[in-house]
Amino acid sequence: MLSAACTLSACEFGGPLVGDSSGDDQADSGTTEGGDTGTDTGEPLCGPAEGVVATVIDGDTIILDTGHRIRYILVDTTEITNGKDECWGHEAAAYNEALVLGKTVTLEYDVECKDIYGRLLAYVSVQGYEVNRMLLEDGQACVLHISPNGDDRFAEYQGLENAARNAKINMWGACNPVPCD
Repeated sequence: MLSAACTLSACEFGGPLVGDSSGDDQADSGTTEGGDTGTDTGEPLCGPAEGVVATVIDGDTIILDTGHRIRYILVDTTEITNGKDECWGHEAAAYNEALVLGKTVTLEYDVECKDIYGRLLAYVSVQGYEVNRMLLEDGQACVLHISPNGDDRFAEYQGLENAARNAKINMWGACNPVPCD
């Protein structure tokens, strides 16, 4: 099986969390005061449960109107920030923008709340559809698994990526080589 997980170096962009920093201590621990996870399912309450997307940074990072910077869990799109202009980066960003910009999104967090850049890590859904999955299914992204986040979905997401890769959908047919290989 082809390994399509991207490396951390392909994801080095963004910056510290912008806007309101209230709740940062809770986000770092994955729990609310008193140790409660904040949800009925036991998932950590790292940040807002939903918000309106104010800015699309690229194919896998958004900023809410509250200033919270969100990085999608288990996906990586090719880079167009910090001087990079990789194959399919602009297309993936436009795809993401068409899905979420100006819309209310629902955020589902996993074990770790933030990445090393201070971005909240989440599965992002719009109108009941998970954007993370859609990016993989439509050949806009590759799988990026940084355990423990995504451990329970990794095999499923790898299957989505492999199906798009084998069908040469979007970046898998347009880019040679695909930057995240």
